[in-house]
Amino acid sequence: MNRPEGWEWLDDDRRERWDVPESLRGPAASTPVNLAVAMLSCDFLGHELCVLVGRFVTEHAQVYLRPPGKGLTFREQSLISDVLTRHTRRTFEAWERFRVSPEQEGPAPEVRRLVQKNRELLATELEEAIQAFAGLPGSVL
Repeated sequence: MNRPEGWEWLDDDRRERWDVPESLRGPAASTPVNLAVAMLSCDFLGHELCVLVGRFVTEHAQVYLRPPGKGLTFREQSLISDVLTRHTRRTFEAWERFRVSPEQEGPAPEVRRLVQKNRELLATELEEAIQAFAGLPGSVL
């Protein structure tokens, strides 16, 4: 596609599309907040993951805090949106694996190992999202 000079970045491969699952479309208008609500509603999440979920929401919200008059270009907004979407999707996918872990068939010790493995994967995805969100430009905190 022919783009005006300086707009070629719109064709970069790093932009990814994600159709947000119905389960993350409410109750809030924010997909990451809805994901956090779902995770915090889990009876077997654990305190360590609760802390990471809180940091996930905090870092996501801080991306939108700006000093008065300090806006972002369309390109900056687009690139930030791409990072937020990518990490929210990855965290959601890890959450889904963790959420259904106890429902798996098999001996109890095997299921417990699966739950623990998926808990660790969810923690890793949350930590990576937190790092990525914290590294985005624009936060005033």
